[in-house]
Amino acid sequence: MLDFVERPLLEQRFKLDIRDGNPQLVVVEIDPKSLREIGTWPWKRSLHALLIDRLTAAGAGTVIFDVDFSLASSDTEDLAFEKALARRNGRTVLAAFRQWSDADGRFVDLGPLPRFLPYSEIASANIFPESDGLLWRQPLFLDWNGQVIPSIATSVALQAGWTTDRSISVQGFGIDYSITPDSFERYSFSDVAGGAVDPSVFNGKTVLVGATAVELGDNVATPLYKSLPGVLVQTLAAQSLMTDRALQPLSKTLTYLLLFFAIAAVVAFSRRKTPGKGLVAVIGLNIVIFITAAVIQSYSTVLVPVAPFIVGTSLAGTLIFLIRFRQLAARAVAERFARLKSQAMMANVAKNAFDALIMTNEAGKIETLNLAAERIFNVKQAKANGHSMSEYYVPSKLTHNLSFEEVLKQAVTTAEPLRILCKRASGKAFHADLAVTRIDEEESGDLILLMRDIDDFVKTERTAIRRERALKIATRQAKLANRAKTEFFANMSHELKTPLNAVMGFAEIMHGELLGPLGSPKYIEYSKDIYDGGAKLLETVTDVLDFARIEDGKLTLQNEQLNLTDLLTRMGEMSRERAEAAGIIFSMNLPSRPFTCTTDQRLLKKALGAILSNAVKFNQRDGQVELAACFTEDGDIRISISDSGIGIPAEEIETCFSAFGQADRGLQRQYEGAGLGLSLALKYIEALGGTLQIKSEVGVGTTVTMILPGQQPEQAEMAIAG
Repeated sequence: MLDFVERPLLEQRFKLDIRDGNPQLVVVEIDPKSLREIGTWPWKRSLHALLIDRLTAAGAGTVIFDVDFSLASSDTEDLAFEKALARRNGRTVLAAFRQWSDADGRFVDLGPLPRFLPYSEIASANIFPESDGLLWRQPLFLDWNGQVIPSIATSVALQAGWTTDRSISVQGFGIDYSITPDSFERYSFSDVAGGAVDPSVFNGKTVLVGATAVELGDNVATPLYKSLPGVLVQTLAAQSLMTDRALQPLSKTLTYLLLFFAIAAVVAFSRRKTPGKGLVAVIGLNIVIFITAAVIQSYSTVLVPVAPFIVGTSLAGTLIFLIRFRQLAARAVAERFARLKSQAMMANVAKNAFDALIMTNEAGKIETLNLAAERIFNVKQAKANGHSMSEYYVPSKLTHNLSFEEVLKQAVTTAEPLRILCKRASGKAFHADLAVTRIDEEESGDLILLMRDIDDFVKTERTAIRRERALKIATRQAKLANRAKTEFFANMSHELKTPLNAVMGFAEIMHGELLGPLGSPKYIEYSKDIYDGGAKLLETVTDVLDFARIEDGKLTLQNEQLNLTDLLTRMGEMSRERAEAAGIIFSMNLPSRPFTCTTDQRLLKKALGAILSNAVKFNQRDGQVELAACFTEDGDIRISISDSGIGIPAEEIETCFSAFGQADRGLQRQYEGAGLGLSLALKYIEALGGTLQIKSEVGVGTTVTMILPGQQPEQAEMAIAG
């Protein structure tokens, strides 16, 4: 009956005794990250099968799913899940439900597909909120389909070694919300299924799988935390059992006996003391009771109800207070005189307030106004008395050209402030905020008008709106111009590729003299020059096309597993030939053992090729170029290309990353190129999920570092970052 008082107090006791849960329970959550990475719910059963296999390989204990597997999927998907369950050898628990069926007009029991039952146990996922809509208690066991099954919380605790007697299946237990969900080990479904989580964290532990994404609608209203995902509520309930924190209320007999002694103590003390001391005694006793209940709850599983003591002792104190009413009445008279003095003080404050305060009758005729009103309207009270406020009001679009009487009526009816246009005694218009309050004393019908001069604010606001509108227009025009530029490059590049392929094809035929001798060796040399120039131009056109695709967001990744050591070696050998031809020393510092990764080989080769080409191009004779690779401490792949070339000024590095940007610009530049190499390399690496950084010093050299997501950090040869 006093739950509306008791439960908020119980929440406060939970807050005073925050504790960690049992570390032997791990939660794998179907969170927003997993939904973004995997796709629309429900997922394929093969994904759940993959998760089971990951957990089995990690040596996990029992795996418990708070997921509905009552409906059939495709036979292939269901078979994959069934085989994964079989490989668990019965160490899996699936969720069962009892829910209302409108079609049958009764509760129906739903559970996993029959083909899954030989390889798993079942547990009830049902929860039972109280009358306030919050979940306070959970049953240990429930009836389902003619048999008694444990709740998910009970199943988790049993799998973790907790024991109980099934004969008490009708009883439940209070969930200990002092156990903080922040102490639970929680991992994203996509990370676990994708192998991104260290398997050792699951070894020998019970694993609970369920949804935490709000969009899946599995949230439960709870004390203290307001709302929690269902799987975390099940975890809290299980932790209450595993940590011996299954709460039970104090017996009613003992509660009534203690309440009697508390009321007797209040009555005995208050009869001999002043009402103030009696009130302090009641408050002090209730504080002691609250603290005692909190201490008992902290060191045991007993819930001592506090509300009966608060209500009982408060009623007893009120009774003593009524008995001594005369003393309180005398004090009330004294307080009345103090209040009158306070009102007089407030009237003086109103007179000197910053905002205008004007008292009018119901028709809007001025009766009194404060100093601020005299200043704002530039009029003295003696001159304003008896005049209508409509003389200082200007109809406008702000008030839909209503009369002042209509504006007053609207402000009183809606009780909301209005923005109006007023004028001073000099005739100069200004903006003001108006709030109107009716004085109800003696049904006089008088009104109090609170007004503030906001003319400067309105002017500033309008200026800001104009600037914001101009900024939006400029931003939209810039986006359209950038899109037009990208489309122009893409269209022109397509138009150039066809004739270029023809030029290169005919040049190759002429160089090979496939249709007969050309007659002069110079023609063969010229045809090779034509082919090389066309190839260079085709490469530039292809780069422009790639840049256009990236700008339009149409670049498609073709991920494949490749031998990264072999790729780097081949790229290095190709660059070595160019470097040695230019008199540059080329070296490689690569791991001796091969390692693999999954990425888009074409994009990675183009990024590496652009950076290696720059390292040779912008170098000098007897200079050096080094290609190196290693793993970082976080398990990512680091590829660095260092040269001892001309270097890049610090202020020009950002320019090199922009499209068609070069540190060496203008008509007198020494090095050829379209200025897309580094820009495309950066975009390629970012598309692969990595980062690209440049460190450079003029006259010393440049180091370009690429960091790619690693997948095989166990390969010891690259374990130390360079």
